[in-house]
Amino acid sequence: MQSRLLINIALLITVTGLALFLVFTNKQKVTDKEVPLTAVNPASVNTILIDRKKSGAIRFNKVDGKWQMQSPYQLPANEFRINTMLKILHAYSYTQFNVADVDLKRFLLDAPDLAIQFNDTRIAFGDTSPLSRQRYVLVNDKVHLINDSLYEQLQAPATFFLDTRLLPESAKITSIEFPDYTISMKTGTWSVDPQAHVSADKLVAVVNAWQKLDAISISKYEEGDSTKNIHIDAGPAGKFDFVIVTPQPKLVLARPDIGIQYYISGYDTKQLFLPSDTEKTKDQGKTPVNGE
Repeated sequence: MQSRLLINIALLITVTGLALFLVFTNKQKVTDKEVPLTAVNPASVNTILIDRKKSGAIRFNKVDGKWQMQSPYQLPANEFRINTMLKILHAYSYTQFNVADVDLKRFLLDAPDLAIQFNDTRIAFGDTSPLSRQRYVLVNDKVHLINDSLYEQLQAPATFFLDTRLLPESAKITSIEFPDYTISMKTGTWSVDPQAHVSADKLVAVVNAWQKLDAISISKYEEGDSTKNIHIDAGPAGKFDFVIVTPQPKLVLARPDIGIQYYISGYDTKQLFLPSDTEKTKDQGKTPVNGE
C-alpha cells in the first residue's frame, strides 16, 4: 500500500514538472517571436523611399489614406506591394549585433546598394548568410538577420509598384471611342455608332469591363508603329487616350502621356470589345437594335 502511494507521488511530481517545463518553454517561444526588426507602427508610415544605387530611387507618399508614387512616376501605387513592404518593419529578427562590435564590411553593409526608408527609419540590405540564406540588414545601430523575402522585389522596375487599374476609381465612363465604332451614353441609354445589331446588355457589359479593368502587368512604354487608339471620356476623372500597341488576343494598351503600357489578360480582352461579327446596319440594311 505504501509502495503504491510512493509511486503515485512520484508520478504526480513527474507530471507537474513536465507541465511546468512545457509552460516555461511555450512562454520562452512566445518571447522569442516577439523580437521585431523595428518598433515602427506600419499605420504611422506616410513616406517610403526605396534607395537603389543601380536602378534609381522610388518614392511614395500617402495622400488622403491612399498611397501614391511620387517618382519616377506620379501615379497611384499598388496597395498590395506597399503592404508587402510595410511587413518588413515587424520581421522576425533571428540575431542582432551591435554595430560597434562588428565589421560592417563583413556583411556588405559598409556601403549598401539597397535600402528602404519608412519615414525616418532606414533599413539597409547587406549580404546573405551562407548557411540559412537569410539576409543581414542594418537598422540604426544594430545588424539583424531576417528572412530574405523582400530584397528581390525591391530590385524590380518602378512599374512593378504601380496600381494595375487602367482608370481611377473615380472614373464614370460616358463614352468609349474605338477605332471602328463609338459607345456612348445618350439620354440615359447606351448606344453604338455606327448603329449595329447588339443588345443593350452587351453595351453595358463592355463599358463595365473598361470601368473595372485591371492589367496583369505594367512596363515602360515602348513606342511602336501603331496608329490605332481608344479614347475614353471618364466624366469627372478626365479623358484617357490608349494606344493599341498589340491587338487582340494578346492585348497591350499604352499611355504614351505617362510613359507606361498595360498587359491585358485574354479573358479581359474578350470583354472589352464588341464581337467582330457585329452586323452594321449600313452594311446589312436591317433595323438596328442600337442598345435598346
